[in-house]
Parts: sequence; C-alpha cells; structure tokens
Amino acid sequence: MKNIRQTQNAITRLFVTSPKQTAIANFPLSNRAALIEDAKRLDGDLAAGRPTGEYSSPGWSNRLGTVLTPASIPGVYTADRPFYWNNIDVGGRMTVIRLENGHLWVHSPIELDEQLRNALDTLGTVKYVVSPNYEHLKYASQWHKAYPEASMWGCPGLAERMPDIRWAGEIPAHTLRPIAGVTLDSCWDFETITPLHLDMEVNPFTGKPFFNEVIFYHQPSKTLMTTDVYWNYPQDSGVPNDHLGGSEWELAPRVDSIPLGSKLWKWGMDKVYLPFFKNFMIKDRARFEEIATVILDEWNIETVIPCHGDIVRGKELCKSILTTHLR
Repeated sequence: MKNIRQTQNAITRLFVTSPKQTAIANFPLSNRAALIEDAKRLDGDLAAGRPTGEYSSPGWSNRLGTVLTPASIPGVYTADRPFYWNNIDVGGRMTVIRLENGHLWVHSPIELDEQLRNALDTLGTVKYVVSPNYEHLKYASQWHKAYPEASMWGCPGLAERMPDIRWAGEIPAHTLRPIAGVTLDSCWDFETITPLHLDMEVNPFTGKPFFNEVIFYHQPSKTLMTTDVYWNYPQDSGVPNDHLGGSEWELAPRVDSIPLGSKLWKWGMDKVYLPFFKNFMIKDRARFEEIATVILDEWNIETVIPCHGDIVRGKELCKSILTTHLR
C-alpha cells in the first residue's frame, strides 16, 4: 500500500507541473494523457491485492522506479532496470506487448521476480518470449522454466547456442518483409509485430555475426524495438533526450545525476563503437541500405524503444535520429 501511494504521488506531482516543464516535441497530448492514466491504473491496481507500483529507487535506467511503465498505445509496456556490466550501469529494458487476444509478447526478457510476474498477471498471459540477439539472452532459461507453456523464440542460430531451451523456433533469417500467406507454428502474426533480421554485420576478428540482431516493428502502435543496433544513453543533465531537444515529462522525469561509469559508457558507444560498427562490421553495404530503407521509408515509426537508454517519441524525431544513426 505504501509503495503504491508513493508512486501515485510521484506521478501526480509530475502531472501538475507546468506545460513548459513537461512539453514533449511531436508527442500528441492525447497519447501522453492516455499513457499517464494507464500508468495510474497499472501502478494502483489493488483489485487482486497485488501491488505493482514502486519497484526501486528512481534513476536514469528506471526513471519512475516502477515495475512496468506504459510506453505506447495500444498495449505496449516496458520494464526498465539497471543492468550492471563490470560495475557500470548500462541499463536494460524489456518490452511487453499485449495482443488483442490478451496474450503477452515479451522482447528481451530481464530478470524475472515476483513483482514483475504479478504485474504481468494484471496484463494478460505470457505467450511469446523473444531473445532478439546473441547478447540479450541471460534470462531466457529463467523465463523458459517460469512459463513452460510460452513459446520461446530466438534470433537465427540461437537454438544451437542454447540447447537447454525448448525453442518454438528461430526468427526467419535473411528476409526483409513477412512472406504473404506463410505462418509458423506457435508464432505470433508477423503483420502485427514484424521482424527484420540484421544479417549484414560481422565480427571482423571472427568472420561471424556478433550480435546477429532481429529488430521488431509493432504496427498498431507504430513502435520500433531495438536491442544493440540503436541505443540512446542520457546526457549529463539527467533530462531524457536533452541532446535531441527533449524534456522531462510525467513518465520520464529528470534524474539528479548520471553515474560517471554510465557517462563513460555512453562516450565509448557513441564515439568508439558506432564508428567501428559502421566502418568495419557492416559486411554488405548494399544489404544494409536495403534494411535502412525498410526502417526509414516503409515503417511508419512514431516511437523507438531501445533496450539501452531513453525512449524516443515523435514521427519526425524518430526518423531523424534513425537516419543519422543508420546512414
């Protein structure tokens, strides 16, 4: 009860701040209001006696400190968590999509605890669990054991790497678009959540794919989900998307400080890894351009949810940041 009241009070305080403080460029007020109301409902759901509100102290990698946070309409939620690599918080985000039939589609599963399970129970039934690349698989086995009836899906080649999991299948490789009329057993509708295998990258030291990532586009909410091909770490100010002209808002408040390790990680990813990726890891530039064309010109993206860093909203802003990042 105490935790829920604290979270509701925090959301209420943010909700009554001035428009100047909470303005988000290119983000419709109606969508913002709907997400806030959904957050209040989710974080204050006492009907089943299962508090799903405050989870941890707020920080840059979980700005509200909640178990789940509404992210897009309809039915897209995120579980934002600190994730430590060599004592550096690099952030980690799982995305959950509630499908029309009440089934839940889970992208890049994080550590599963009782609070998260309770929160998911308020949304629906976990039906699909997706490990989208070779790196975001630490908790796949945990989810496989916790949800034995769920269909486990991985990026191409993952089943061989993790034979302990009973995989329903791997995302089809080397396809740019869903094949009309083709369905896979124990799989979701690719017209609703569309996968795209990034098959153009290779580790120059091994000659094999490094991340071997699959990204996903949720057509009803116009949301793109990325794992490691795009990240969006915060600036020193602690304001979400400060470097993109953004500002804090009700579900993404500013934080007091960004840890030094996280700031150094951002510098390394932006200034060292990204140029290395573009110059040395893209083995097929013609293929990469085909992939970029699908993302930028065929998908009508209005929200970008990266696994690392802040969510980006607004059609023009999403296209701008993705164009800069990819091209």
